Amino acid sequence: MRWFRRRRGVDVGTYEAPPRVEPAPVERVVEEGVLIGESVVRMTLRNRVIVDALRDRRDLDRTALAGVAAHELENLADNEWESAERIRFRRNNARIDDPLQEEGLDPDERRESSRREKVHRAMSEAFAARAAEDEALLHLVERARTEAWDEVGPVLLARADAAAHDIVPDARYDQERADRIGALVALDLTGLAFERGLEL
Repeated sequence: MRWFRRRRGVDVGTYEAPPRVEPAPVERVVEEGVLIGESVVRMTLRNRVIVDALRDRRDLDRTALAGVAAHELENLADNEWESAERIRFRRNNARIDDPLQEEGLDPDERRESSRREKVHRAMSEAFAARAAEDEALLHLVERARTEAWDEVGPVLLARADAAAHDIVPDARYDQERADRIGALVALDLTGLAFERGLEL
């Protein structure tokens, strides 16, 4: 009786490295990164609009919201610049960080590090430029306002509709309505006759 059977080897084939994929152009990476950053800023603005309206009962202040948008974009610009500085520092101090690495980064790693630094710096500049564009800021504010209304508008309308159904009609109001309308018509007719020089 054999306790252990020898398993047959499984042929998994020969390893073939995947083909080299060229990195996306820096301009495209920056463009997509800015779109993502702006969506984050819009979400911040949308939440601010909702809180101002529902909790604090404040009117929409486009100027204040544009200031918030500029501040958020400036923060994104600062974060991207700091990331670029960290990458540059690591690349220039690779041998200090890893004493076992005698020659620092190899050429491919150095190229990739330089590219990443370039991407972060370009994104920082793009965010800073957006923060200084009044038209871009107001566009963000308007989109955030629309998104806020899309989120809470149906709820507010439903509440208003429910409240309208809860109103108890005033019988006296309905009775006096005809008299009020008659008085308004009489005033309008009197004014019209006076303008045309007619005597009533």
